[in-house]
Amino acid sequence: MSSSSSRALKAGCSLGVLLSAALLGGAASAQTAPPPSGETTENAVEEVIVTGFRESLKSALNVKRQSSGVVDAIKAEDIADFPDANLAESIQRVPGVSITRVAGEGRTITVRGLPPNFTRVRINGMEAQSTSGATTSDRGANLGRGFDFNTFASELFSGITVRKSAQAEVIEGSLGATVDLDIAKPLDQKGRTFVVGGSLGYNDLSEKNDKKFSAVLGDRWDTAWGQFGAQASVAWSKREFLEDQWGSGGWNPATSDQGFCTPVGRPVPNPAFNAANGTDALNCATGVPRPAASDTLYDLGNRSTVFFPRLPRYGRFHHDQERTGATLALQWKPSERTSFGFDALYSKYDVVREENWLEGFSFARSITQNGKPQTAIRELILREAGTSHTAGDNFGKPVYDVAYARFDGVDVRSDTQHDEFQNVFQQYTFNGKHELTDNITISGLVGYSKSDYDQPKTTTIMFQRPNTSMTIDFRDDRDQPKITHGFDVTDASLYSFGAPNAEVRLSQIFTTNIYKTAELNLAWAVDDDLTIKFGGHFHEFSFDTSARQRLNNFLVPTLTSDQLKAVTKVISGFGGSGIKDGVFPTSWATIDYDKFVDSQNLYSDSGMYALSPNVGGIRRVEEKVTSAYLQADLRTVIGGLPVRGDVGFRIAQTDLQSRGYQVGLTPQQVTAENSYHDVLPSLNFAVDLRDDLVVRFSAAKVVARPDLTFLSPGGSLNLTGTPSITSGNPDLDPIRATTVDLGAEWYFAQGSVLGVGVFYKDIATYVQNQSSQTKFRQTGLPLSLLGNSMLDPDGTDFTITRPVNTPGGPLKGIEVNYQQTFTFLPGFLRHTGALVNYTYVDSQIDYFLAAGGVTTNDLVGLSKNAYNATLYYEDAKFSARVSASYRDKSIVALPANNPLQDVEGYDANLTFDMAASYQINDRMKLSLEGLNIFDRFNRQYIDSDRDSTFVYTHTGRQFNLGLQYRF
Repeated sequence: MSSSSSRALKAGCSLGVLLSAALLGGAASAQTAPPPSGETTENAVEEVIVTGFRESLKSALNVKRQSSGVVDAIKAEDIADFPDANLAESIQRVPGVSITRVAGEGRTITVRGLPPNFTRVRINGMEAQSTSGATTSDRGANLGRGFDFNTFASELFSGITVRKSAQAEVIEGSLGATVDLDIAKPLDQKGRTFVVGGSLGYNDLSEKNDKKFSAVLGDRWDTAWGQFGAQASVAWSKREFLEDQWGSGGWNPATSDQGFCTPVGRPVPNPAFNAANGTDALNCATGVPRPAASDTLYDLGNRSTVFFPRLPRYGRFHHDQERTGATLALQWKPSERTSFGFDALYSKYDVVREENWLEGFSFARSITQNGKPQTAIRELILREAGTSHTAGDNFGKPVYDVAYARFDGVDVRSDTQHDEFQNVFQQYTFNGKHELTDNITISGLVGYSKSDYDQPKTTTIMFQRPNTSMTIDFRDDRDQPKITHGFDVTDASLYSFGAPNAEVRLSQIFTTNIYKTAELNLAWAVDDDLTIKFGGHFHEFSFDTSARQRLNNFLVPTLTSDQLKAVTKVISGFGGSGIKDGVFPTSWATIDYDKFVDSQNLYSDSGMYALSPNVGGIRRVEEKVTSAYLQADLRTVIGGLPVRGDVGFRIAQTDLQSRGYQVGLTPQQVTAENSYHDVLPSLNFAVDLRDDLVVRFSAAKVVARPDLTFLSPGGSLNLTGTPSITSGNPDLDPIRATTVDLGAEWYFAQGSVLGVGVFYKDIATYVQNQSSQTKFRQTGLPLSLLGNSMLDPDGTDFTITRPVNTPGGPLKGIEVNYQQTFTFLPGFLRHTGALVNYTYVDSQIDYFLAAGGVTTNDLVGLSKNAYNATLYYEDAKFSARVSASYRDKSIVALPANNPLQDVEGYDANLTFDMAASYQINDRMKLSLEGLNIFDRFNRQYIDSDRDSTFVYTHTGRQFNLGLQYRF
């Protein structure tokens, strides 16, 4: 090519930079991820064989340094030897990344304050979705776009890349980051690889032994037909552990559910007299006299500014988890110009979990359910908890939590929940690359992935002791109250099993996520300083979920005392190394799950235990995205300074089809369609001010699509009283934002860096649930849903509650990253090093409240402050490290799910982990890993003013002793 033509192209690309900057003030949005599969770019880093923790840090730092955008990486220390047993635990070392732990393991990640549904995950270059289940307090099964990292064994992967700035060549869909998970490739290895490893684990709360095994076998061959490579890996683990928990079930104002039992002579809530339960003018219930007319405790406690636990309870969970995973990587390189690859990944995650609770149940019920109006306050001490800032009648008033109380007329319930769920993930990708000429390369990828989440058994069996006494005492510890009961809770004969004192709940849920992907990319290396890239991408994503449940949970057999004893057992050993001694009975009677199932033929799906479709839970969303991009990669010199970067734009067309059921007089299927497109400019530039100093600037329009559960038109329809509709909203627009990053990195020594980065995201749109008044015809729902109700579709006002697009707000923050090997220190200290990072994030989002009005608060899921620190030692034989991870409090629900309270959230949390290994010889290595070594509890709270404990969870310390052998 002539030099004049080359100069013309460079001039055009310079103009493209200016045009992209202009577009950033107007159009739509973009994203970040890896280079198109199989393609070599000037930002790509040559694969190297990495061994040891120190070398893995150097390799990851090399990826960061050579990138033009904001990129961090984590590399395996060696084949089948990822730095942490859990992928999320490793990712949290990246600046700006925090994790949420469930049952003692990292489940999801938050990037720069943005929750999991704003981060896309790619496996082997293809977007993927993984789903797992959790307890109710941990938000249950994941039915959104967030990725659950706990379903995979870390031994299956060789590297993680976190891309926090957008490139045109990368598929859109993230406001936070694109996370790339890659399995090891055989042609990246020197020769034959055969590694086996295993470990035994111990948890000091459950006192159970865990087992883990992994193996990798691979080889490469040079033949007359080119280079061939094949590598397979398997990983299996089984873990059994306990979780102890105090739970409040939320906090309610005393006046909820018609308030507590009134003193003699005061009005009685309707129905005024319930003869079946002994309620009359003198008695709250049988054996529970009303407070005397002169009693002052009722007036002290029964106020909307006084809050009580809704379900004060302690619980023990038994978890049984099994993971099985396998990978296969095949490569063929017939010539230096051509290569092909096939990758397969399979993972199965099986969980059986049993929760056993003993709880005061009356505080969550009205008089029609024999609840709070039949419960009398006998003693009461309050704790002043600040001034309410929640919109409503309490605004500006002092608010109180119960510090100590004694009650009569409490129904005490023994509650057993048994869950079985399984996630099966499979992915297959085929990629190829061919150099058409010395400067034109074509590459492509086709792939298929499927994630099946099945929860065939969610079974809850409850029985209770009605009208007993109970005390709750928070005076010594507001996270672990002391609770006593007025009867022997271990004696099953003192409970009642039969309506209305028992329930049996049965439900099922099944969810399938499928991705089908195809992409084609072309790169034209105009010269050494300019590469033009363009290509197209298509993917089809489908989300299907269905549910079944028992219709009448109170339809139960009546068991005699002997029959109840025959199907119960006694929980023992509660507390001790977990919940504080003496705050709760160490034993109580609970259902023996296996005996009850057998005696009742519980899963016959017939008679009183027949299951029916939960029509409102049947949803399907199908999303087709067609996109194309144009990008220029540049290397130049400006003012004597080397500059590298990329500039371009991406166009994405999204077509959505969804369906669900509106449940009213007669359930009807409702379908909907929606389409939108985005133009997404992006640019990334890095300037080498010196050989050891890099300054980066990135800007882009980005877009994140709404959560899947929002997009179904299904919901519920109420045609009596005040007509109302609850539904999803398939007409939602995506969440769009403009992002800007500016950073500097000083590579002051080998394997060392000091970096500072600031970032700003102008989130233009957000999605929230909102209620409004509208005519039925304006909802777009079929008129046939009105049936014979005689309601006027054009004249009757309906209250419709559904997700809508609302204004967003700014998000801004700073990241500080320090990494150094202390080779300058004397003696053994020269083998030490440190990694420290700190992130501050601030956001302001306006939230629209159901009762009207607007409140401004942090983005849901955001922690303002987070840091990670690791100190390590490594020589030729021995390696050890200890890590600390801190995350500030974060909101998980706004408004709170309980009345007169603003938020629910996770409290600040600091955990410490450790790892050590000893290289016995060239082939054998011994390792020790410890998680949560200082035995920290996890706390969730409700209400930002009162900061009342919602859940307080203990999972214990986890230690794993492993041995690895290389053949």
